[in-house]
Amino acid sequence: MRHVTRALLVVVVLGVAGRSALSAPDAAKPAVVVRPPVATVADKTVERLAPAFGCSRLTIAEGLPSPNVKAIVQDKRGFMWFGTEDGLARYDGVKMRVFRTSETDPASLSSVYITALELDPSGKLWVGTPEGGVNLYDPETDKFTRFTRGKGSLSSEGVTAIARDPKGRIWFAMSGGGLNRFEPATNTFTEFVTKPLDAAITAIHADKAGTLWLGTASEGVIRWNPDDNSNQIFRATPGEDVGLGTAPVTTILSSSNGKVWIGTDGGGLFALDPATRKFARHQAPADRGTISDHISVLFEDHAGVLWIGTPDGLNRMDPSGGFIQYQHNPKDPKDPTKLPFPSVESLYQDSGGILWVGGFTVGVCKFDELRQKFGHYRTQTHSMAFFEDPDSTLWVGTYNGLYKYEWAAQRVTIYHSLGRNLGTEEPVALESVWINSLHRDKNGTIWMALQRHGLIAFNPKTETYRRYVPDPDNANGLPVDTIFDIWEDDRGLLWLATWGGGLVRLDPQTETFTAFTSEDSSGLSSNHLYNLYPDPTDKKVLWIGSAKGGLIKFNVEAGTGTSFRHVAENPASLSSDDVLSIHRDAAGSVWVGTFGGGLNRLDPQTGKVEHFTISNSGLTNNTIHGILPDADGKLWMSTNGGGLVQFDPAAKKFLAYDASDGVQDSEFSQGSFMRSKSGKLFFGGAGGFNAFVSKDITRDPYVPPVVLTAFKVFNQEVKLERPIWTLPPLDVSYSDSFELQFAALSFAAPEKNRYAYKLEGFDDKFIETDRPFATYTKLDGGDYTLRIRASNRHGVWNETGIALKLAVAPPLWRTWPAYGLYALVLVGAVILVFRLQRQRVRRAEREGRLAVVERDLELTGAVQTGFLPEHNEINTAQFQLCGYYKPADACGGDWWWHEMLLGGRHIVMVGDVTGHGPGPAMVTAAVATAFHVLIENGLNDVEEGLELLNRQVLRVGKGKYHMTMAVLELEEATGEWVMYSAGAPPILSLGAKGKHRVHFCAGSPLGTETGFEIGRVEGKLEKADRILIYTDGIPEIELANGNTIGMRRFAQEYERTRQQNLQEASATIRTFAAKTLAGQPQGDDWTFTMIEWG
Repeated sequence: MRHVTRALLVVVVLGVAGRSALSAPDAAKPAVVVRPPVATVADKTVERLAPAFGCSRLTIAEGLPSPNVKAIVQDKRGFMWFGTEDGLARYDGVKMRVFRTSETDPASLSSVYITALELDPSGKLWVGTPEGGVNLYDPETDKFTRFTRGKGSLSSEGVTAIARDPKGRIWFAMSGGGLNRFEPATNTFTEFVTKPLDAAITAIHADKAGTLWLGTASEGVIRWNPDDNSNQIFRATPGEDVGLGTAPVTTILSSSNGKVWIGTDGGGLFALDPATRKFARHQAPADRGTISDHISVLFEDHAGVLWIGTPDGLNRMDPSGGFIQYQHNPKDPKDPTKLPFPSVESLYQDSGGILWVGGFTVGVCKFDELRQKFGHYRTQTHSMAFFEDPDSTLWVGTYNGLYKYEWAAQRVTIYHSLGRNLGTEEPVALESVWINSLHRDKNGTIWMALQRHGLIAFNPKTETYRRYVPDPDNANGLPVDTIFDIWEDDRGLLWLATWGGGLVRLDPQTETFTAFTSEDSSGLSSNHLYNLYPDPTDKKVLWIGSAKGGLIKFNVEAGTGTSFRHVAENPASLSSDDVLSIHRDAAGSVWVGTFGGGLNRLDPQTGKVEHFTISNSGLTNNTIHGILPDADGKLWMSTNGGGLVQFDPAAKKFLAYDASDGVQDSEFSQGSFMRSKSGKLFFGGAGGFNAFVSKDITRDPYVPPVVLTAFKVFNQEVKLERPIWTLPPLDVSYSDSFELQFAALSFAAPEKNRYAYKLEGFDDKFIETDRPFATYTKLDGGDYTLRIRASNRHGVWNETGIALKLAVAPPLWRTWPAYGLYALVLVGAVILVFRLQRQRVRRAEREGRLAVVERDLELTGAVQTGFLPEHNEINTAQFQLCGYYKPADACGGDWWWHEMLLGGRHIVMVGDVTGHGPGPAMVTAAVATAFHVLIENGLNDVEEGLELLNRQVLRVGKGKYHMTMAVLELEEATGEWVMYSAGAPPILSLGAKGKHRVHFCAGSPLGTETGFEIGRVEGKLEKADRILIYTDGIPEIELANGNTIGMRRFAQEYERTRQQNLQEASATIRTFAAKTLAGQPQGDDWTFTMIEWG
């Protein structure tokens, strides 16, 4: 927002500079013309116009083990591998996994210094080292096999280069001289040391025919056929003094066009024609753009383009046979258009088309050809304005200078200042001036609209200028010193959109200014103007974007206008009165870019407006700085933080591009847009400007492979014996909270990759996310399949994806046999208790001793105890619980339970059924069973669960029994809690300072037929805070005087336990209850749970 805000603030700072706005146009009278003096240009620099090399970098900060990347390769699954001077790294777009040497692990790397990488036909990775031989990594076992010097193995410990021939054989150039071969079919090594293969081989390449090209330290290049042992040595063109000489060969490449390219250390680059044995030499600096005579690496990309890495930068061969240079900018190391490091050590192109460039001391960077289509050109600060000369020379106005781009000459001239005004001797330094707009008039004069510095007329041929500023003594002068836009009509008159001075007309011949303002009869709705847009169908109409005045339709001949405004009561009016950009399409619709109101489409005939905003469309930002049409009728729009957006008016679809696609920045500048005569689109912003042809912009078609990368249980990564994708069904416990991590191996912009996953048997549909992991907690026992899909940065999905089978072992007490046993035990126990009770009652009636029956009810209490948690204590990272239950002498109906749900939610329930005997026990059994069913089906809403339990108690109890219940829902991560009550006693919280607090939360007991209500209270625990949930058993213990313990005394006793841990506190309350009871019969169940957080 800073560009628009910048303009809005000027109102406060500037006011109306120089003098008040002019009155009505017809009141303006020609007066004495004060002609500004002429000045000459004082300061400019000329630079070579180098092509942009837009890339993003990976360094130690992103997980590389070393900033020196010696070798790069992509394996069959799609992982990128980087060999460095301090380890081997595997990259999945999300994170690096580093492999190093371990003295205790013989299956680790033999050395951390990596010289070469190569894949064999089976997908195994060969890793060469300078002193540890070679290592073979098997992705199926995740282990390395070491091969060092010895019989049946390598001839020396140092490997300088590795190559694979078409037959799948692996060749090793040895630092001690000679050549070694590994035959995968027999797992055997063979040494070749006869002449000329005994030379110090520094480079190796296998061509399509299986011929090996070997570079040496001083004896030229050897072409050797391993099948018939024939060889040829190439040093120079026969009969000519053109050749390698004694320069060491560093790299060799047999290209698709039949040439053999040879890089040397100091001798330059050579192209060898094997048929004629002729060498062609390319030397720096004069030879067609080559950077250096010291060649580090050669690489041919998928399109057959040759890339040359050197210690001084990177070359790419162009179609004409010349070389394009990409170099480092030491003055601005973070320049996104330049190579981020000077020295190139390695090159590789992945299956998605990304060119990886390994550097010395600063890591690796990614070169994306699609990014280059946006033509990013860097200016020292914000690019604000454009104009194109008839010869296609581009002029760019910025915050700190005027740029002149001469494409044919590959030259850019930067004007830093315009010297001294000959009249006042005051310098006009462009390095401190904002150029808001540029215009070249019919005479070739370039007009610059400045921020707070007036207007400049610049002659590019003589490089002289005139400056116009407000003059209080000149009634026909420039009224204000800030101008945002310039337009020239057919008469050669210039129209200026000013800030505070309205619309100003300049006659360059007489140098008189005429102002049209909101105070006169011109019909302007604002004096603060942003943008001028001539109507393509009517030369008399000028559309004007204003601040707080909406869109103005102005007749330049009549000098009058009408406005389209935002009306709060009219949804078909403009969405904002701040209009920054305008475009009228072939159908007659006027497209309006606003500040904060998104994109508007105005029908000039009806005045009705259609809105496109973030909330109702795919627009990425509601501030539209610029609108340009392309050849297909689509609109391109620059935004204030949402990147560059393409809009299809017919389909009403938006596509957004940001810095990862090659756009200069997500933030663009107000008024900084232009379409050239050739149809090229220009947009400027904080990082320079983009120049592109819309048809060249294509979406990334690459379908990314999807891979699993890690498995975590309770946030701890599990070290598996084999990679996760090689395992049979992954075994998971019912109690596990686990996480599976994955990645989409599209590396152009991995942060924009998206994922969709579904656990079949648990999820109803795919869950789409930008997070590369899926988390599940306490799954029911059974077999599941996790399916994962992924898309690249532009939404191209791998619909097939991958699948992983999971086997979740249920707890014994949640298996179907266990449920069956529970049912049989419950039914049998209830029948048994009922029969025993009936028999005892009859006998007692006969004997007159009914009290005996109460002792027999202990059996019912034993059955009820079976429905309680197996463990009375729960401990996690942030949550502790201690529960207690003691049945009454005559069985009551108390029950408590704890459950941990998905996402770290804890549920603690405490209930109490009215009455004693088998009836309450049956109600408790019904509630416990119903609650477990709720958990099995996924308890998302506690209140809905209590509604169901109310119906269950009503069904079983027939209105004779009720159950009070308190349910605590606590978020372990935050300590936030909600208490739901169905007629339960108030809960007690206890802070760290030892003071208790009573939380009343009434509600209706379960089993209420009509008017059932649920009480609710919520809060947040601090570290070490506690909550006590209980039934009325202990508070209602009767004292000797006939009173009960009561809530007050019970709370005071609870408060005294503050300095004790939960177990000690629980024991204290139990002891207090037992002493108070003093051996009398226990008339009710005692149940409570104590919870501590943090």
